[in-house]
Amino acid sequence: MQQKNKIPQKLLALLLAVCTVFACGSAAYAAAASNNSPIIYVLGRSNLYNKISTSNPQMLPYSTDAASDALIKEAVPLAARAVLTGDWDTYSNKTYAMLMQMFKGFPLNEDGEVTNDTGVLFTWSEDTISTDVNSNDLYTYQFAYDCRLSPLEIADDLNDYIEAVKRVTGKKKVSLVGRCLGANVLMAYLYKYQERINYRGIESVVLYDSSVNGVDILDAGMSGTIVFEPYALSKFLDGYKKGVTNENLATIMAVGLQMMQSTYGIEMTANFANNFYNNVKYSLIQRFLKSTYGTAPGFWSMVNEHYEEAKAYIFSEPGDAVKYSRLITKIDTYRNKVQLRAPTMIKNMRAAGVHVGIVCKYGYQGYPITEGAYKLTDNTTSLYRQSFGATCSDMDSTLGTAYIEAANAKGKGKYISPDGQVDASTGLLPEYTWYIKNYVHNQFYKVVEPLIFAICRNKIDINSNAAYPQFLILVNTAKMVPMTKENCDPRNEIHRDGDSSTNLNFLQRLSNVLQLLLNILNRLLSRVKIIL
Repeated sequence: MQQKNKIPQKLLALLLAVCTVFACGSAAYAAAASNNSPIIYVLGRSNLYNKISTSNPQMLPYSTDAASDALIKEAVPLAARAVLTGDWDTYSNKTYAMLMQMFKGFPLNEDGEVTNDTGVLFTWSEDTISTDVNSNDLYTYQFAYDCRLSPLEIADDLNDYIEAVKRVTGKKKVSLVGRCLGANVLMAYLYKYQERINYRGIESVVLYDSSVNGVDILDAGMSGTIVFEPYALSKFLDGYKKGVTNENLATIMAVGLQMMQSTYGIEMTANFANNFYNNVKYSLIQRFLKSTYGTAPGFWSMVNEHYEEAKAYIFSEPGDAVKYSRLITKIDTYRNKVQLRAPTMIKNMRAAGVHVGIVCKYGYQGYPITEGAYKLTDNTTSLYRQSFGATCSDMDSTLGTAYIEAANAKGKGKYISPDGQVDASTGLLPEYTWYIKNYVHNQFYKVVEPLIFAICRNKIDINSNAAYPQFLILVNTAKMVPMTKENCDPRNEIHRDGDSSTNLNFLQRLSNVLQLLLNILNRLLSRVKIIL
């Protein structure tokens, strides 16, 4: 009988120990063996909470619909009284008190620092960081932060997170994607931690729907340059009318808007709105902003074109230069070191071998309270700002036949969008900038993520992948296709399957205002009938 070979027990124990060690480290080894770098997504902003150190944190109430509705019901009668009597102080004081109650807990102190138990509920540890650098989920490595703080302060926390991700995955480089305000944080990190080492820790950078060059509505509000333009107001109301679901309200709006457009109603409405704003520009608007967003360096990082005007407007009272000196130093430092230098930094990154891509959204009119609100935007930020200088037409027109023919003659016709509204050749990185039409600012669809991954991992440009040419169009939440002359027309109403083309939260609140005004009108008419 043949004797079976036996493995000595000590050798067997040794082999098992080696296998155990290998098994424990296999995931990290697989990540290190992959050619992909982890893609860290710096979010646009996160919800803020009160009592974050307790077991029952509560979301700050300033953004709730209920709080907005309550304010509307109180403020509208006060506004009507102010218009009739000229008593703007009473209106401003009471409205300011209501607004500050809504924003309770939100303001920072005069140094731009958190002094209460508020912030974001974002925590991480190396034990929770994924080793799957090949993940096709953009949120695998996500970084959230307190949007009120200076991007240069947030950059320190981002650096800690990045270094932890590199340790866990065994990678020496990361790719960074920053959306909206996240792009500002991303650029602050690059300035503070990568510029001095020639960006050797960075594989790719994607600025996605970024606010590096500012946000139009915030720029206007913080600088006191709000203006209601008749044309922009008319187009906005026309677009809003299409999103109203109440049939009676929609009919009233349609008839009213038609009457206004055929007479001087739009001009009168715009003039009324401008006069109303000018009466409360300091007593309410500046006072409120100074107590809320004006104390937040993060929001200051989204002011650009009217930056100096904004400082003069917000800090306009005697003694403000001293009282807010540390805050002003913070916002000036970000502006001078990061915002104004962003184009130079981007070019230097590319020279250092970093692959940079810019992804923009458009197809919506901005709020009709800014200069040029009828320009192409994603409803929040102009396409010109997002793209670092692309030439854009108005919302309901094109660049024009002469312009397009001249671009073709110069050999730049390929940079003209099929809808005739965008000339990408004048942007900062014409070969590495993508434009997605019908995509509103505050929507986040996974259908766009493969484009971002292709930029980060495959280092594509606008010519190297047929699925992702320079100009794309969002068909619905799950479908994005190359833009063609056949599937887009700037003069036609925008339709999307299974999705809305409007900012529903804002529209619902505006609808509530209109409904309230109609109710007040009905009550007045009822009283007139009783008297008669």
